[in-house]
Amino acid sequence: MMHATNTAAVKESPVTEQPPPYGQPYGQPPGPPPGGPYDPHWGYGPPGVPNGPQYAPPRNDDNTWAIFAYVGTLVISFLAPLIIYLVKKNESPFVRFHAAQALNVQITLLIHLVAVCAVCIPPTILTESPLFLIPIIFPYLEALFGQWVFLILGAVKAGKGEIYRFPTFFCFRMVR
Repeated sequence: MMHATNTAAVKESPVTEQPPPYGQPYGQPPGPPPGGPYDPHWGYGPPGVPNGPQYAPPRNDDNTWAIFAYVGTLVISFLAPLIIYLVKKNESPFVRFHAAQALNVQITLLIHLVAVCAVCIPPTILTESPLFLIPIIFPYLEALFGQWVFLILGAVKAGKGEIYRFPTFFCFRMVR
C-alpha cells in the first residue's frame, strides 16, 4: 500500500536562521560572559574548580592549612592530612580539597604496595627464592620519589591558592 503525498501542500521554507557559533547549543541563549560570575545554569563551572559553584577563593589561613596538609604528610605521614581534613572539612572547601588529596596520595601508595606484596610474597614463600621480591622495588621507589614530587607540587599550588589534581595513578579519589 503506497501513500501519496501532496507535494503542493508541503512548502519548503527558506532557511532564515544561521547556525549558532561554535560551542553554543542550538536554541539556547548565549552563555555567560567570559570572566563573569559563575551561573550554575551553564554546567559545573570552569575546569579545575572542585565541586563547581561551592568553590570560593581561599582566605589567607586556608592557604596555610592546605600547605600544612602536604608538608605534614612528608613529616608525619597520613595523620596530618587526616586531622586537617576532619577539623576543616566543613569550614573551607579549598582546605578540604587539598587535605583530601594529600590523604588520597597516602592511601593510594599504600594500596600499590599492598597489592604488589600480595602478589610477590606467596611465590617467595612457596619457592623459598627471594627473586620474587624484586617487583616490590617499584612501589617502594614510587613512594620514595613520587610522593615527594607530588606533595611538594601540591604544597606549591596550595600556597598560590590554586587547585591542582594529581594524576589518577598516584591519587585515587577515595576521600572527597
